[in-house]
Amino acid sequence: MTLPVIALFGPTAVGKTSVAIELADLLRQRGERPTAVSVDSIAVYRQLPIISGAPSREEQSRLEHQLVGIKDVTEEFSAGECAELAHALIDERLATGHRVIVVGGTGLYMRSALSELDLRQPVAADIRERWQARLTEQGAESLHRQLSALNPEAAARINPADGRRITRALELIESGGEPPAPAAGLWSAKFRHPTVSVGLIRSDDELKGRIRTRAEA
Repeated sequence: MTLPVIALFGPTAVGKTSVAIELADLLRQRGERPTAVSVDSIAVYRQLPIISGAPSREEQSRLEHQLVGIKDVTEEFSAGECAELAHALIDERLATGHRVIVVGGTGLYMRSALSELDLRQPVAADIRERWQARLTEQGAESLHRQLSALNPEAAARINPADGRRITRALELIESGGEPPAPAAGLWSAKFRHPTVSVGLIRSDDELKGRIRTRAEA
């Protein structure tokens, strides 16, 4: 019988890695073989271990986390690529009798790893670069007005100061696609495998203190 996937999620610096390691120790006591798959959009970059809270070498020796430090900061990484890699890893580990612990990270990446989401493909590099240049030259509010003229509904869903989402919508429109819509299926899509989801929380003061410590580091 395939063991259910365990998904650990929560805000930055809540302690997901340490909980995953302690959980793995308990699972080994039950005779299981735990393995972890990280679904964090920052921990994937090998040059950003502190800001992402990526598992240290010592932590990796206690529980190996896949998809950590596999990209250079000059490379792009998307939820679609995360899904492709995570699906293959999860399927392979489950097929060989492992208990998979998915650790996130980033909400969209977590859901893409656990479900079959209809994710838009990245746009052409020249289109993205052009809109990034316009954002730098004209500012987010100017681009938001342009988006309003092209697609009022999409513009209404995006904060006029959110340059990243504004340019993403404009990139997709220029590419002949539709701008991002409310993620109707994001949290309702069925899991690919039986999954136990566990959300980790801390008090605001404790969480802010942990984030400050990481920022100082």
